[in-house]
Amino acid sequence: PPPPPPMAEFTTPSTYSDSTAAPASDPTSPKASSEPAAPGALSTLAAAVPSLDAVKARFAAVFDKSRPWAEFANTGQFARPGGVTELRERMTENGSYYLFNYLAVLAVLTVFTVLTSPLAIIGIVMIAAAYVQLFVVHPEAYEVFGMELDNQKKSGAVVVGSLVVLWLTGAGAAFTSLLVSLGVVSAVHAALRRAPSEADFDTAFAVDGP
Repeated sequence: PPPPPPMAEFTTPSTYSDSTAAPASDPTSPKASSEPAAPGALSTLAAAVPSLDAVKARFAAVFDKSRPWAEFANTGQFARPGGVTELRERMTENGSYYLFNYLAVLAVLTVFTVLTSPLAIIGIVMIAAAYVQLFVVHPEAYEVFGMELDNQKKSGAVVVGSLVVLWLTGAGAAFTSLLVSLGVVSAVHAALRRAPSEADFDTAFAVDGP
């Protein structure tokens, strides 16, 4: 006899999903921001400050590139310039030739100022933090006590605030004396030291024979 026909297969639809459906998001619930918060003025300023090793390396580079200090301070090569033309030539040549010596003097005076006037350094940090807060962190218009400050008003506020802070902390007097001292030392040295192009410069350290 012929085989019986195959029976049809029926499947029952599943009423449950194998995977759990994600819950619908509530539009009223606060969403976690994936963007990092904008850094503040102090953190931005701290990130711009070089590390102690970097400062040491820069100081060492300045001293390494300096001319020999015995040559720099050799009073035997000091002489009054013969005129305005020679004075201008000396200051131009010596300013370039002894540039790193002058920078080394500036570094020493800066360290001395920091050690003797710590309050002045605090004032400088406060001014720098205010500038970063107003112009780097918030370059757009800034609102303070309900008053909107544009860039012009912010600049005026920084200038006035800086003058007050410099006066209260003594930073203005400290760094003004530093720059004046450096300017006087550099100008006097550059004016009186014989320039590298002068004839007896190469023989200044020559050792005479017996």
